[in-house]
Amino acid sequence: MAEPKAIKTIVDHIGRTVVGVLKTEDKQTLTLENPVIIHVQPDQNTGQLQVQSFPYIFMEFLKDKEKNDWVFNKSAISVSNIELDDRIVTQYENINNPNPPIQQQASQEEPEVIQLFDDEEEKEEAKEKQPAAT
Repeated sequence: MAEPKAIKTIVDHIGRTVVGVLKTEDKQTLTLENPVIIHVQPDQNTGQLQVQSFPYIFMEFLKDKEKNDWVFNKSAISVSNIELDDRIVTQYENINNPNPPIQQQASQEEPEVIQLFDDEEEKEEAKEKQPAAT
């Protein structure tokens, strides 16, 4: 079984969180293959945080889809040794997979909601900010 590729997380020079497969690294640079930007923002309607992932460059723009390496100068980035949650890794792999992911069977169940508030008071404040149903 092949060893999984090391996914590296950095923050680039303008503050975007970027993940990609670590291809090479030296004292001054690191090279990420197929980097993806992770963007987190609150939903305007619910106040819940949404996580969006999109490629550094869309594969449709590339003539040779096998050449998508980006070199980052270490003096302009922050590097981390964090390990990403499996859901983020799956999103990364799906974005960079030339074959569409297998669709799960549709179900009537709501998707899993990850609670970001631990405090009941904060939950109530978030509910109050939601628009009233008419």
